[in-house]
Amino acid sequence: MRKRDDQKRQLIEQAVLVITKEEGIQGLSFGKIAKHAQVSSGTPYVYFKDKTDMLSKMFLRIKNLFDANLTSDIDKGQTIADQIYLAVMHFARMYVNYPLEAVFLTAIRANPELIDENALRVGNESAKPLEQLVDRAIEQHALNITNLDYVTVLLFGPFIMLVQERLSAKQTVTLSELEAVVRNSVNGILKDLNCQIKCNTKNLFLEVV
Repeated sequence: MRKRDDQKRQLIEQAVLVITKEEGIQGLSFGKIAKHAQVSSGTPYVYFKDKTDMLSKMFLRIKNLFDANLTSDIDKGQTIADQIYLAVMHFARMYVNYPLEAVFLTAIRANPELIDENALRVGNESAKPLEQLVDRAIEQHALNITNLDYVTVLLFGPFIMLVQERLSAKQTVTLSELEAVVRNSVNGILKDLNCQIKCNTKNLFLEVV
């Protein structure tokens, strides 16, 4: 058995992220990954059984990274509106700090058949605090939309689209820009106008960075 080298594994995973961004996740192959990582063609098999195993393990690692401290960030908010805002800003911050990983997660969400069922199940479980938060908001009649899928799209779609457009143009996006988008997204689904996130409320997310 060939000796495992953490540095080589990191090179392989970085190659996966870059290729996914530049060519799409469907364009991945162990041969292409090995060439990009500048390792021998058999090296990826030292760390992963096959492409599904590789993508599943990378998905869980990145998902855990993105979901870490989500509950503590949510708990910083005193109202349900503030908590939703902080939850979405938690992920906006991840997209700014880890753009390649964000592209990878988006690609997996669009192609869930590429990872095994256990990885998909475990990954979904780690984001339960967000789902439970939206459920509470719906139960409290705080939202003007009660369809969970619609709420998710309206909260995350706008800032993710901005990030993707900037990446395609090889430009950066700042957290302050995303904060403005997220604030408007949250306000758009709140039923009570008096509970809307105000401009000065952005200090909330600065406290949890």
